[in-house]
Amino acid sequence: MIKLRQYQKDAVLQTRDAISSGYKRPLIVAATGAGKTIIYGDIIRRAVEKGNRCLFLVHRRNLAHQFRETIENEFYIGCGIIMAGEEFESGLSVYCSTIQTYSKRMDLYELEFNQFWIDADIILTDESHASVSATYRKVLDAYRDKIIIGCTATPVRADGRGLGAVYDKLLDVAGTKRLTDEGFLSPVRYFAPREIDLSKVKEQMGDYQKKSLARVVDRPKIIGDIVDSWLKLAEGRKTIVFAVNVAHSRHLAEAFNHVGVGAIHLDAKSADDERASAFAKMENGVIKIICNNLLYVEGMDVPDVSCIVMARPTKSIGLYRQAVGRGMRLSKDKEDLIVIDHGNVVREHGFVTDEIEWILDDKEKAWTKKQKPKEKRPVKCRSCHEIFESASKCPVCGTEVRSFGKPVEAADGELEELTDKKKPATLHEKRIFLGMLKYYVKENGKNHKMVYGAYRGRFGVWPSPKVNNVSPIKPDQLFKSYMLHQRIKYARSMEKRGDS
Repeated sequence: MIKLRQYQKDAVLQTRDAISSGYKRPLIVAATGAGKTIIYGDIIRRAVEKGNRCLFLVHRRNLAHQFRETIENEFYIGCGIIMAGEEFESGLSVYCSTIQTYSKRMDLYELEFNQFWIDADIILTDESHASVSATYRKVLDAYRDKIIIGCTATPVRADGRGLGAVYDKLLDVAGTKRLTDEGFLSPVRYFAPREIDLSKVKEQMGDYQKKSLARVVDRPKIIGDIVDSWLKLAEGRKTIVFAVNVAHSRHLAEAFNHVGVGAIHLDAKSADDERASAFAKMENGVIKIICNNLLYVEGMDVPDVSCIVMARPTKSIGLYRQAVGRGMRLSKDKEDLIVIDHGNVVREHGFVTDEIEWILDDKEKAWTKKQKPKEKRPVKCRSCHEIFESASKCPVCGTEVRSFGKPVEAADGELEELTDKKKPATLHEKRIFLGMLKYYVKENGKNHKMVYGAYRGRFGVWPSPKVNNVSPIKPDQLFKSYMLHQRIKYARSMEKRGDS
């Protein structure tokens, strides 16, 4: 049987204590990647040992199969699945169903004569921030006298209110900061290459209205900036891009493919085998990027993902934290997660490791940031665009911070080039760059004069004799990214000339 981590044990014991104290609907709050299925598995194991029946409700078919696999292989408990295409097994202690299927089958017959109705003692909900929806409420109301247990990383509705309409006790057991500090989640680095003017975007249900938002962000210039930023900051990393809508996601995938970066678009209409194929291609290196319209805000487990691109702004702290959480799982050779923020979300919501005070009240805002003795606010480096907590220097490139302690500020236009122009390049750096240029020109059949023009464009001077005698050097990935970035800039300048 699987061995639980300490915070997972804490979650199980706190849930037991809450129920023993008279609460009937406890809500566990644990960061994305905390191992919710393991926590639930141990709760179910203890319940079954006492003769209870359990029903686990999920919102997608693949999650039902993942849950059954964990329950049977790690906890040695038989689990039936209630879904279309699955043979119903009677007499089991544990069942799992998609909420959509279970809701529909409840309507087939009177419950006392309905073979699909599970007379469960304990109902557990997946991604429990969604359990205020009409479909969930219909099912949960039918179990109003039973124990209902929820678990989520973000106990907040889309409109910012709490989940008190469904749950009666909040158990905050494992926040993102704790799990990151203890080494269970990947550390995160943030970059904000540009800021978008959202002053004219309409709002709806506590977030930006999608059509209005798409008119602002689904533009060739902004999409081009997203591609450029990724090439400079995260080329080679497996990446999930979050878009505003389906059209925006398709346009982003097309833009990446146009510059030779393998990308696939997926949405809610993509079949299960199509989704599985996309992740298999990512695993095998055929593609690097999956663009989606919030399809993978929940229920995706791909530890190799090491870059999240927020190509859509959002006023929802839950959506933001769920999206970034998709890339925080640990993986071999993965040092960190890079978040490229093209949606002003870091400025809007802060770091995902900021500690939050969650509340259940469904009449008010469901969260507040825990006060620190001296609050640290996000600062963006003007040179490399890294976002970090207040410090006198950027932890990545060493650039001194001018606006110490102030909120994230907007970047002007495109990303700056690879080195800080205010800090002169060393002779060694110039020789390495020129050597790679010579190799690049020879391998690609370019005019040798390009070497000196590109060198001058990079450093503002012609190469000196001390630099010029360097032999060709095979380019590294940073150099390749730089040259690709320059080609894109040149192509755009030619397009502008053609339009004028």
